[in-house]
Amino acid sequence: MANYGIQTWSASGTPNNTGIVKILILGSVYLSKDQVSGAWSYAVPSGYKVEAMQSPVMGAELSSARRKITTTTTGVSLSSAGADYSTGTFTAAEGWLIVYLVKQ
Repeated sequence: MANYGIQTWSASGTPNNTGIVKILILGSVYLSKDQVSGAWSYAVPSGYKVEAMQSPVMGAELSSARRKITTTTTGVSLSSAGADYSTGTFTAAEGWLIVYLVKQ
């Protein structure tokens, strides 16, 4: 039987594709349209840090506002991104902020 998928290797030739990575969800936060402020903190075990991703509501009306999502070791915050289109900025559409743990 044939193998399917994608494999990647490090410079030394060791396979480093982990496939689907298991993550521990700390919580989800509802974000309303045009919301550009907020802060949430979590109890985080040693050796881990908080990360977050935005998941827009399907069919939600887009917003001309932009939000910046900033994470720290123990929390996540939203601020206005203005006209910033760099990494970590998103349209301020209605959606969910998914907060999860990753190893440091």
